[in-house]
Amino acid sequence: MGTKFKKFISSTVDFHEFKNAVEIASGLGYGIEISRFGKLRELDSHFDATLGEYKAVLADFEGEIALHGFFSNLSVASKDPLIREVSRRRYAQSFELACELGAKTVIFHTCLNNLLKHKEYQTSFFVSNIEFYKEFIGQFEREGIVATIENVHEPTPDWIRTLISAVNSPNLKAMLDVGHTNLHSPLSPSDWVRDWGIMLHHMHIHNNFGDEDAHTSLTNGSTDYLALFKTINEMQLRPSITFEIFNKDALLESVRYFDEVMENA
Repeated sequence: MGTKFKKFISSTVDFHEFKNAVEIASGLGYGIEISRFGKLRELDSHFDATLGEYKAVLADFEGEIALHGFFSNLSVASKDPLIREVSRRRYAQSFELACELGAKTVIFHTCLNNLLKHKEYQTSFFVSNIEFYKEFIGQFEREGIVATIENVHEPTPDWIRTLISAVNSPNLKAMLDVGHTNLHSPLSPSDWVRDWGIMLHHMHIHNNFGDEDAHTSLTNGSTDYLALFKTINEMQLRPSITFEIFNKDALLESVRYFDEVMENA
């Protein structure tokens, strides 16, 4: 399959120094995924100023832009109306930032607490998310932006697949974080890919040994990336990819490894 993957690096690569991350992405000829926008404790008082700073850094950037939406402590399905209100505000700000910065892919977490095994919680959380995304996704459809749902603590792909199917929008897709599957899922990343199929729009790639979310080099962990990309190629899928690696040297090592081994696995 001749089509190459569309590749990004995460802005986390140099301790959240956004300007440095953009320079690294530009040097590689990759896009940039904005992983964190400013500082949460200053978000509302410095939103416009921070947006201006990000726009200035991106002014001459020729690569594509993706955006990780806000997620810290959010729940659009909370029983507490004030938490729901704040969560909706942060999601709306994520959409606003995507429009302002020209991002065409936005990543959201499910924010599902998988430790709560109560059936009532699981059902209520799922129904509330369907209702929210059915309302929220219309903005993305109008602007031609794809919202994606990332696995974090989910052990299987079912929850995200069923949510996307229920909302039934071409602008709501799945996002596979491979490192998270290694931590929280008994299934291989290839199993997730086979389950989601064409729902898969974007991926975060990094590695670990199943004990912590280390975000290290593709070669430094227990994930079998060769098997994963063989599956992706066999299924003729081409999700965009973000190297979500926190150390510059580990990032560059992963880029070399990917280009040598993974592109045509």
